[in-house]
Amino acid sequence: MHQTPGSSPLPSRRPTGWSRARAAAQAGFTLLEVMVAIAIASFTVAALFALFSVQSRQLLRQDIDMEMNQSLRFATDMISRSVRMAGYGSGGWVYGALGPTAGAESEALPVIMPWDDPDGDAGPDAVTVTYMDPALVMDTSNQVIETWDTLTITFKPAFRGNALKLAQLNAGDLLMCSDYADPRGIRSYLWTITAVNATTGQVGVNPNDGYSDYAQWFTTNPNLTPIMTCSRAEVVTFYVDNDDDGVGAGTIENPVLMMSADQTWPDNDDVPLVDNIEDLQLEYCVDEGTMTADCLTAGSANWVTGRSINPGTDADNIWMVRIMLTVRSNRPDMRDAYPGQKLALSNGGAGAADNYFRRTMATEVAVRNLRLLAR
Repeated sequence: MHQTPGSSPLPSRRPTGWSRARAAAQAGFTLLEVMVAIAIASFTVAALFALFSVQSRQLLRQDIDMEMNQSLRFATDMISRSVRMAGYGSGGWVYGALGPTAGAESEALPVIMPWDDPDGDAGPDAVTVTYMDPALVMDTSNQVIETWDTLTITFKPAFRGNALKLAQLNAGDLLMCSDYADPRGIRSYLWTITAVNATTGQVGVNPNDGYSDYAQWFTTNPNLTPIMTCSRAEVVTFYVDNDDDGVGAGTIENPVLMMSADQTWPDNDDVPLVDNIEDLQLEYCVDEGTMTADCLTAGSANWVTGRSINPGTDADNIWMVRIMLTVRSNRPDMRDAYPGQKLALSNGGAGAADNYFRRTMATEVAVRNLRLLAR
């Protein structure tokens, strides 16, 4: 506003209270207010971090538990499936390939062979099971009589799709044939296949005359029965590889459940199944000749450890198998707050505290093929 000479200045229209408020606003926070704000913010951040840490540990523990449970289920399923099949298509014992090169007939290969702590250090057990492949079962030709030291086993290719089944056999496979007509009882024979001709039906095999159990069985009759039921044989061994011997995938730091395609192990061609399987313990419910083995009663005396099994006399009387597995986490607790300790299963030894998380599962499986043979 323009002011003319001689006129008096206009009075100010701003109240004095506004000046004081502006001055107070420009003054900022007091030290006490800043300290209170910092304290509240620090408490909030600390609470959020603690909540985040707890949730992170819980999620990590859940992931570890889920991984361990999945490993246990898969390992148990693999072993249980083979144990259920043990003895399928056989008479309980298998003569010939994989049998002893010296000894008595009773030393033939049983269709379920327990190995109690093969390393002798209260460590994991192992088990070997033998059975026919159900998809490849076929009968030999009734027009060919072969001697016990034969180099060929003959089938009829045109009979019930045998040609397709023969085409699935390969050199190096094991051929199991069972003779159900022998008056002395069912006998099952095992050969190693050398060649397969799906057109003529002839399967070349290695002779079994080097195995004492097989040779002793044919001391009175040198011929095989004309009609035998045959299939590719599955001979599978499950064991835990937990040493640094350079053979197999397992180590002390990373024990692995392994599967071998025979009863000779460990080998570099064995198949790793599940990591971090730390212990495998096996118990067996053995019938004592009464055919009333009470396998389901808690504390039954019929349950024995593998160490009590005599493969020469008891293996064909196994009614049930109890499979006990321990899996551990793939790494210890990062805070070393969880003590962690391998528990003793059956006659297996316990371990010292090592901060690993662990889970244990026990499953009982009926060896139904042997029970059917017993009836």
